[in-house]
Amino acid sequence: MKAKILRTDAELFIIEQYLDELSEIADVVTTESYAEDDLAEVAKDVDVILTCYTNITSRVINAGPNLKGIVKYGVGTDAIDMEAATAKGVMVANCPDYGPDTVADHAFALMISLARKIPTLDRAMRKNAWVWPEPKLLGLDLNGKTVGLIGFGRIGRAMSRRCEGFSMNRLVYDPYVEPASVSEYGVSIVALDELLTRADFVSIHCVLTPETKGLIDAAALQTMKETAFLIDVSRGAIIDEDALIQAIDEKRIAGAGFDVFGHEPLTPDYPLLGRDNVILTPHLAWWTEEAFERVERDTLDGILDILAGKIPKHLKNTEVLEP
Repeated sequence: MKAKILRTDAELFIIEQYLDELSEIADVVTTESYAEDDLAEVAKDVDVILTCYTNITSRVINAGPNLKGIVKYGVGTDAIDMEAATAKGVMVANCPDYGPDTVADHAFALMISLARKIPTLDRAMRKNAWVWPEPKLLGLDLNGKTVGLIGFGRIGRAMSRRCEGFSMNRLVYDPYVEPASVSEYGVSIVALDELLTRADFVSIHCVLTPETKGLIDAAALQTMKETAFLIDVSRGAIIDEDALIQAIDEKRIAGAGFDVFGHEPLTPDYPLLGRDNVILTPHLAWWTEEAFERVERDTLDGILDILAGKIPKHLKNTEVLEP
């Protein structure tokens, strides 16, 4: 009897190119619903859940007796109830290697676009065909500026390398990193308040955890320079969006660039859509031809390992291996 795989997030066409290969060993069922009731119903007899953005709750995880693993199409597993999965002995795997450089490229693109007001210039050109130099269009050099990196994992380090190439000073806040272990990167490990006080650009690269949720709150934004920019390609919930909107409107920071948001997708009345000093992209920092192929293959490998009774390469909840 074939194994059964539940594929969520139907609109993303996850591993569409490998469905034939998967179908040789498993029946793949795709759901378009994000509702917990529907997910729990269809998960009753599945062996593996393949997911991206869908909330995989305790109820879904415990819906049936056969579930062996959950594979996240991407990196962040904050939408998966890890405690429930571990308690049930369900392995959770993700794909952390496919896009550190890809996402760092996007973060750097947001930074340089903010510094040089590229979206503003583009809009002005399209409206007027030409614009002449004026004070409000003055950009900034990156050379000699200070970037503050919150989180220094794969993506944070990739971002650091790009900033080094532009002769930027680099500050890092990451309570899980020992200074001696990153001495080769030429960065300064500092407290969060010092980073926020000194940085011309603050770029967020930490994972979303209970400790980092709302990390950038009203007090943190107040600590930043009025000339500083905030960039987030990690998770929207790390920033208090209400406090951010107020800080933008009161010109307490110079602007922002975001690829992630507290609630996705955005609605047409999202306040920051109308701000010229804010650049928004739709959670596509990872979306390149090369990264797409890597995440597809890594996802498939994780599924195949679980179905074969092997330990997936990127097992998140290693506690399930303990006797």
